Amino acid sequence: MNTQQQDDRDTYRLIITRRGGSELLCLPDGPYHSLPSVDIPRWQRIAEPIRNAVKTHLNLDAYSLFTCPCETPTSETPRTLLQAMECVRPDGPVSPTALWVPISSLMIDSFRDAQDFRRICNALRTLSHDTETGNEGPFAKPGWLRELCNWIAQQIEPLKFRLTGNFRQLNASSSFSLIRFETTDAAFWFKAVGAPNLHEYAISQALARSLPNYVPSILATKPEWHGWLMADGGGVTLNDVQDPVAWQTALTTFANLQIESIGLEDELLEAGCRDLRLAALLELVDPFLDSMAELMRQQLKVPPPILSQQQLSDMSAVLKDALQRLGALRIPGTLGHSDFNPGNIIVGPERCTFLDWAEAYVGHPFLTFEYFLAHLRKDYPQLATLESGLRGSYSRIWSSVASPEQIAQAYSFSPLIAVFAYAASGNVWRDPERLKVPGFQGYLRSLTRRMKQEADSMQGRRVECLN
Repeated sequence: MNTQQQDDRDTYRLIITRRGGSELLCLPDGPYHSLPSVDIPRWQRIAEPIRNAVKTHLNLDAYSLFTCPCETPTSETPRTLLQAMECVRPDGPVSPTALWVPISSLMIDSFRDAQDFRRICNALRTLSHDTETGNEGPFAKPGWLRELCNWIAQQIEPLKFRLTGNFRQLNASSSFSLIRFETTDAAFWFKAVGAPNLHEYAISQALARSLPNYVPSILATKPEWHGWLMADGGGVTLNDVQDPVAWQTALTTFANLQIESIGLEDELLEAGCRDLRLAALLELVDPFLDSMAELMRQQLKVPPPILSQQQLSDMSAVLKDALQRLGALRIPGTLGHSDFNPGNIIVGPERCTFLDWAEAYVGHPFLTFEYFLAHLRKDYPQLATLESGLRGSYSRIWSSVASPEQIAQAYSFSPLIAVFAYAASGNVWRDPERLKVPGFQGYLRSLTRRMKQEADSMQGRRVECLN
């Protein structure tokens, strides 16, 4: 079942069970059993390609429960992981090259490698919740899909809709889920979140109440799973659209959303949106840059350049001045989206819908615009010529709230402040455990160097204006 031959991939060995986790799908390996496996390109969602591979190569419909690593992952070499799955139709056909084996019959010599047997046993114990493994979320135990389908059927029955049995699983872990279910009429999405994104559950409900024209409508919630059933957006994501008009429409629609959110600060903050108001950001400048100074001292290789204490102190002064000057413009705070990328924007025939609000914030509206431009420049160079038009379209919507002079000045400060807000707002730079993750210190240093570039650029523009 190896579907990728490239180096940048991970191998998933599949623990597929049926009948409440009592039987395991195995492949013959001489006198031993082996697990089916599939190679998936790294850095992408795995649930859908794994399910498709199982259908193609094993003639079996199965869905993912969770992933457990078999070894310490690295960014340079392929990883091998175990993927726990459950068969959707226990009595359905299966490839003649595979067989169902009672789990009770498995012994240490059932597999070539005794270590394989132990890893498989650990995963199987997780399925039965017999051990503390960190996978105790609602989606780690077999049978949850059947329970979910029964619940959805009850919710859509008043609409005279019925589930067809077809679904797409896009995200899967023990505590997160994202699935699209087809019905005899409109499709629905079920989404559930776990730590650290539990706040998205409350935020999504608050937005559906207060700004219903811009987010998916919510049909029902399942609080014990932190999940909700929502209507399909009825379109395609913006990253699949090359039409400049669609990109402008998406951005101006979001500007209208922001303006409609003026006055909702307290409600949005209470729901769990991050506080990125300028006063809150100002309080983060010194502690964040002090932490970055320490990380710069720990850097072992040059390049990239190590920013000195003096450079960071100078940047602190520039950043504080920019925050104060931006605040003096009196542009009101609004709802914002720190992950405002085209994949989170649905373009439909009648409206645009905005998704994935785990990174929602209350703060200056133009930060979201800067994040949108950053994605355009990085991932869509063929659309780079749209930038000027997008800025003009966004500004025209905001001209109902702020003067052209206010808007122009805000644009001079927002690139620097957007990078700082992105780097500092999550407080992960305060987490000693997170700082141990390979590459994360380098990532924070990289963001700090980007702030230095934006600060220098802003200072250069001010000098030009004075001359």
